[in-house]
Amino acid sequence: MQKQDSTGRVGNEKKISPLRARMLGDMAERGYSPLTQKIYVRAVTDLVRHYGNRSPEQISVAEAQSYLRLLKQRGASVSMVGNHMAGIRFLFEVTFGKVWQPVSPLRQRMLEDMDMRGFSVKTQMSYVRSVQGLARYFDNRSPDKLSDEEIRRYFVHLKVERKLARQTVTIALCGIKFFIESTLKRDFSLTGVPVPKRQKKLPVVLSTKEVRAILGKVQKPRFRACLKLIYACGLRLGEACRLMPTDIDSARGVVVIRNAKGATDRQVPIPPATVTLLREFWKTHRNERWLFPAASCGHRRGSPSERHIPMGAVQKAFQLARKAAGIPKAAHCHTLRHSYATHLLEANINLRLIQEWLGHRSPSTTSVYTHMTEQASNTAAQQVGRMMANL
Repeated sequence: MQKQDSTGRVGNEKKISPLRARMLGDMAERGYSPLTQKIYVRAVTDLVRHYGNRSPEQISVAEAQSYLRLLKQRGASVSMVGNHMAGIRFLFEVTFGKVWQPVSPLRQRMLEDMDMRGFSVKTQMSYVRSVQGLARYFDNRSPDKLSDEEIRRYFVHLKVERKLARQTVTIALCGIKFFIESTLKRDFSLTGVPVPKRQKKLPVVLSTKEVRAILGKVQKPRFRACLKLIYACGLRLGEACRLMPTDIDSARGVVVIRNAKGATDRQVPIPPATVTLLREFWKTHRNERWLFPAASCGHRRGSPSERHIPMGAVQKAFQLARKAAGIPKAAHCHTLRHSYATHLLEANINLRLIQEWLGHRSPSTTSVYTHMTEQASNTAAQQVGRMMANL
């Protein structure tokens, strides 16, 4: 099997991908010189490589802008940053037809503050939307001009007037609190908005019998293979959907999770039966980029082979299977991960190992599963029963 790189070359044979050909055609129509075309294509190639060889069509404008800020922070020359920005912006604005929104100095400073703290692009966009909502409530006034009382009034509006869910208000609070404290260097406590304590809720856990019943009702092979992998290795939904064939090390019996939550890599043991299942499934499509490629593109441009399976489609397939199996629990794809950890604990697997396999930074995050094991609960209940027998 020959490996295809992001520039469209296969082996020693030069092959231009449809997307690259489209971009080159757009530049030729506008009279760009061959040198400029080469520089722009190189910029896009570097962007693709930075995001693990994902298709450029799967990279958002926010992620592209985050990459350009990272180049600047790493000390790249002014000309290099300028060339990369011009090339990547051309791709998004001209070839993709997307809006490359200009960033105000205030938002730029907030984004840089989040970059320095290693926030993911998803978290950054969530925080930016929170501050945008604050500014929109006050007729698009600049958020750095708002008083502490006005900020307090906005949260009264969210909680009391709109009656938003606790989690929604907490996300807005985290974003605005970061903006106030880190970007504006002001004391957020002066607003009088209390920071709510995190609720400690036990996750929903399925028994091994329920897991097998649900997986047995999944109809399509690609969804069945993906969901079985999630449970067999305790993966997050996004981690499973973005896996590449080269991430499965069958010789060592591990799957390598790259750039997971917290920008970390980890290795998780994978059962031989699951390796066999994935190998047989891969033979049905032989996609060199994705282990679970998309079946179609819908309304989007490009080839399905350039995209991984949509997470929403996997979630929908799980829900259909859960209903078909007659499982009334409020379970979703992430419940398979919770069940994996709980079942490992019930099998007396060391808690520290489970923490590493799940990719948890803190042991306290993993220890929540100790409350979910049936054996531990039953043993404790029996002990309590013996203690109270003579009352």
